[in-house]
Amino acid sequence: MAINFDRQNERVTEWAQRTEASLKGSSNALGITHRADSPSPGASVDKIKNRLKLRGGIIEVVSFKFPRTLIWTHKGAGKGRGGMQGSVWYDRLGIKHSTNPESFGKMGTGGRQAKTWFNNAIEAPDGVEQLATIVAEESGDAIVNNLLIK
Repeated sequence: MAINFDRQNERVTEWAQRTEASLKGSSNALGITHRADSPSPGASVDKIKNRLKLRGGIIEVVSFKFPRTLIWTHKGAGKGRGGMQGSVWYDRLGIKHSTNPESFGKMGTGGRQAKTWFNNAIEAPDGVEQLATIVAEESGDAIVNNLLIK
């Protein structure tokens, strides 16, 4: 007999939607806005989206997609404000770039203070702990209900 996870999937989907709204709210509360002089054409916060992946009729993966520029905001990184070891990347033309050694260790300083918008929402009481509770309750109920003689 197959276990029906429809209620769990519904609750997880609702959690993902609420958390997406919470991520946007957390970033807005920290004053993360789209600057007029930004090289990006649009606001990054509006691009935060949740994604769900199903396998075998059950949601197995909940993820959140957002522009990588929000990671820089989260960490306090940016032009001239690199981390301890730097990084290497390729631009859209395939040209290799690397962090300027003069910016090493400056992340989170000066005008680039870290704004931990993601952690604030995920670590909140209605964040990942609530997701764990939903999955534990619903999976447990589904398994126990299949143990009973009907």
